[in-house]
Amino acid sequence: MSLPMVTLNAEQTPTTTTLIIAEGTHAQHASVLKLVRKNLKELEEFGRVGFQIRPFETAGGPQQREVAILNEQQSTLVLSFMRNLPVVKEFKIALVKAFFEMAKKLKAQRPPQPALPDFTNPACAARAWAEQYEQRLALEAQVKSDTPKVEFAEAVTASDAEHTITEASKTLGIRPKKFFDWLRANGFIYKQGTQAMQFSINKGLMVTRFHSFTHSDGEKDQKTHAHVTGKGIFYFYRRLLQEGLIARNPNLELTA
Repeated sequence: MSLPMVTLNAEQTPTTTTLIIAEGTHAQHASVLKLVRKNLKELEEFGRVGFQIRPFETAGGPQQREVAILNEQQSTLVLSFMRNLPVVKEFKIALVKAFFEMAKKLKAQRPPQPALPDFTNPACAARAWAEQYEQRLALEAQVKSDTPKVEFAEAVTASDAEHTITEASKTLGIRPKKFFDWLRANGFIYKQGTQAMQFSINKGLMVTRFHSFTHSDGEKDQKTHAHVTGKGIFYFYRRLLQEGLIARNPNLELTA
């Protein structure tokens, strides 16, 4: 297999993709993606299914295709929807092992729990108290240092905050045109204009605002514009970061 079966997303959750499943089961990627779309309601009982637009090379030049990102439960369910051919069964076993190995790797990376000091020993008790006091002072200093960043993050992601797409792109660190194109390609705003799709509104990521104006001939008209909510800023930050389209922003990560 040309790609690793299981990788970590921005939330450090082990995931695989429809491309991996298609390659591992010798199926057409379009068929696997169609299967995901058909059973999306059942799959999202185990978390939201992510979709990405990824480039790939063809004989005729670079193209783009939609790819679904699946966690362990979702990918297992997708495989259960497929015909239980030997190749599917073999890949299912390999994928389960890959998720198991990734979970084991993550567990090994966690720092070990420190042993409790012996408080019956006066010297140990005094040392533990001194270390705790130093840690508290360091934490207070860190909180003081982070206060402006926290205030910025809270202002950006406040539940009632709204940002134009251009404003949001500056906060996220992506060029406005590139952000507009990405939103359209991923189905958050309509292909034409800047109106939010109902999916974006239902998820609380965007709202639609109306702007009234008067033409030179006196005729009144209005335009619709999508605004990004505070929740949307955080959501799009994680998606764009996961896709490698923006750099990390410590201020926004304070909202995690």
